Amino acid sequence: MLKNLINERKKTGLTQKGLAVTLGITERHYQSIEAGTSDGSVALWKALSKMFNCTIDYLLEQVAENHLTK
Repeated sequence: MLKNLINERKKTGLTQKGLAVTLGITERHYQSIEAGTSDGSVALWKALSKMFNCTIDYLLEQVAENHLTK
């Protein structure tokens, strides 16, 4: 799951459907991208990076849940 991508989308107040429409893809395709089960095109990632004013690397970063060490 791409937590940073999800968080950035939520910060803008966009729904998955709304962002998918903006990107010109289906809602299902966008959902699978957020879930990490589908890859987006380079052009899609560039558009998301520009939209959220962050790097593609940041959006693709997967945050490991419950795997923190002390």
